[in-house]
Amino acid sequence: MVMCLDIDGCSHENQQNERFCTQCGIPMMGTFLQSRYQIRTLNSKDRTTVIFNAIDRQTGKEVTIRVLRPRRTTHEEREDFLQDAELALSFSNTMHEAGSICVTDYGEDGTVAFLVKAVMDAQSTERARLSVHMDENIYTPNSPALTGVPLWSAAPEPVTPIPTNTRTASSKWLISGDHAYEQGHYEEALTAYEKALEREGISVEAWSGKGAVLLHLGRLDESLLAYNHALSLQPNDPDLWISRANALHELRQFDEEMYCYEQAVTLDPSYVFAWTGRGMTLVELGRHQEALQAFDKALLLDPQQIVVWQAMGDTLFSLHRYDDALMAIDHALHIDSKNAALWDTKGNILRRQRKPAAALELHERATLLSPENALIWFDKANDLRDLKRHAEALVDYDHALALDPTLAGAWYNRGNVLVALHMFEEALASYTQALYYDDGLISAWYNKGSLLHELRRDQEALAAFDRALNLDPQHIAAWNNKGLAHFAQGHVEEALSAFNQATTHAPQEVDAWYNKAIALEKLGRQEDAAACQQWARSLEAKQATT
Repeated sequence: MVMCLDIDGCSHENQQNERFCTQCGIPMMGTFLQSRYQIRTLNSKDRTTVIFNAIDRQTGKEVTIRVLRPRRTTHEEREDFLQDAELALSFSNTMHEAGSICVTDYGEDGTVAFLVKAVMDAQSTERARLSVHMDENIYTPNSPALTGVPLWSAAPEPVTPIPTNTRTASSKWLISGDHAYEQGHYEEALTAYEKALEREGISVEAWSGKGAVLLHLGRLDESLLAYNHALSLQPNDPDLWISRANALHELRQFDEEMYCYEQAVTLDPSYVFAWTGRGMTLVELGRHQEALQAFDKALLLDPQQIVVWQAMGDTLFSLHRYDDALMAIDHALHIDSKNAALWDTKGNILRRQRKPAAALELHERATLLSPENALIWFDKANDLRDLKRHAEALVDYDHALALDPTLAGAWYNRGNVLVALHMFEEALASYTQALYYDDGLISAWYNKGSLLHELRRDQEALAAFDRALNLDPQHIAAWNNKGLAHFAQGHVEEALSAFNQATTHAPQEVDAWYNKAIALEKLGRQEDAAACQQWARSLEAKQATT
C-alpha cells in the first residue's frame, strides 16, 4: 500500500500500482504525467490546486507542476484552468530573461489538468549587472509576465570598483572578475573572484561577485553560502539581501526568501525592487491578494515600472478580475505603447471576455510591431476562428507555423478550422502534426478519432479513441464515439461495453443512454433496451425544465 502525498488532507492508502489517489484523485509519488513528468514530492496546496516537485525526464531537469484537484473543481473551473495555462504558456514563450520562471507546458492526464513551470537556462541570454540602486534590468520590461507566475531574475548586487591609484593585487583580481562576468565568461570570473578572496578574504565585493557567478552556473548552494559571507561582512546592505533572495528563490526556499525581502524593505522602505520581488514570489505561492498589495506599494514608489503593471494585470487575470487586469495592462501601454507583448496580452484578455472582434484589432496591431512572433499570429488566428472567419484563420495559423512549426496548439486549432471548412483529409494531417509535437493532447486524439469515424475509417478511429482514453479514462465523449465506431463495424458487444462506460461516468448523458438502448436492442435484449430508452426520455424531460 502507498499513501497519498496529501498526508494532511487525504492520507488514503492506495494499491501499489495506482497512478492517482483513488480518494482525492491527485497523482501518486512516481507517477509520470503524459509519460514525461515524474511526480516526486508535494510542495504546497490550496483549495483547488496542488503543487508538486517533479522531474522532466526529457531534459532531466527539475520542474514544478501545478495540478488541479479533480474532486474539488468543476468542469468550468477545469476549462478556465486550461485556458489560463494556454495564456501563460503564450506569455512565457515571449520571455528572454535568464532565471525567469516560465510556464513550459500544460495538458491533461487522466482526471487531472496541470501546468508545468521551469526556470529558463542562465546561458540563454546575457545578463546585465545592477547599479548601486538596482537597475531596472533586474526585470526585463519587454518581457510579459505570466498568469500567476513571477518574472524572476536572479541578479547579483553591485560591485564598487576601487580607484586605480589604490589598486591592490586583490582589487586587480576583482576588476578582472567583473570584466569576465560582464562578458559572460563565468568560469573565468569565478577564478578571478576566488583569487581576490585568497588575498583579501573579507572583500564584500568579491564574495558577492562569486555568489552571482555561482548562481549563473547553477551551483545554488554555493551561491547562497557566498552571499551569506557577504552579508556577514555588510548586513545593512539591502542589495545584498535581494541577491540572497534570488539564490533562495532558485532553491525554492520561499519562507527564507520572504525574510530577505522583509530585511531589505526594513533597511530601505522605498526599495521598489524589493516590493516587486516580494509580489512576484507571493504570486507563485498563490497568495494573490498579498501580491497585489506588494505591487501597489512598488507602483506607488515608481509608477513607471512596466513589468510591475503587467505582473499586476496577470495576477488580476488569474483572479478573473478582467476589467481590473485590462486597466493594469493599459497603464503599462501608456508607458510603452510599442510593446507588442502588451498588446498581445490585452488581446488575449479580451478574447477571454468573449470579445474576439476587439481582441482581433489588438492582435493585428501586435503583429505589426512584432511580425516574427509566431505566438502573436497564433493568437490572431484564434480570434478569427472565434469569429467563424475560418479561411482567414487558416492563413494566420499557417503563418504562425511557418515561423514556428513546433506549435502543437496551432496545428490542433488549424485542424479544427479545416474541419469547419470540410477539408477533412487536411484536418487529419493537421491533427497528426499536433500529436507529433504533443502526443498528450487529448482533444487532438478525440477529434482525430471522431473525424476518422465520420470518414468510416473506424479501425483507425478506435486506435485514436483508445489513446484519448488512456490519457483520460473518464472522457465521456470518447467512450460514446468509441461505441459508435465499434457499432459501425458490427462489434455490438464491444459497443455496448463502451456505452456502459459512458453512462457509468456520466449518468446524465442522454445520447449515451439512447446509444446503449440501440445496442441492447440489436442484441435482442428488448426489455433492457426499453428501460434505457425510458430513462433517456426522463432525462430529456428533466433537462428541458431546468
